[in-house]
Amino acid sequence: MGKTFLKDAYIVSVYDNKNFEQSFLGEFLSGVVIGDETFRFRPFEQIVSSQVVTTTMVEGELEVLTHNGSCYVIDTKYKLFKVSTAELKVMRAGPYSPERILEIREQLKNLD
Repeated sequence: MGKTFLKDAYIVSVYDNKNFEQSFLGEFLSGVVIGDETFRFRPFEQIVSSQVVTTTMVEGELEVLTHNGSCYVIDTKYKLFKVSTAELKVMRAGPYSPERILEIREQLKNLD
């Protein structure tokens, strides 16, 4: 199985806000491609994976398997991030990094 290697990785927890309650929908992986044995991504491309299924430590790195069967390898110094379903859609459409989503979130708050 080919692997995709990421830097600046985030495990992104996605929540849906309905009726003033947050429902956990799943975790996704976000990061910058530094190597790709699958030939699906360009170097330095910002990506967001399908839903994370499992994570396993292998030789000091974290292997992340996703719903679509992809395998990503990230450093163990990944960050955690929490977004809404709407923000996940923006991340995928942009593609935007989690830091950029935070900036957009703050800008929208300042408009009020």
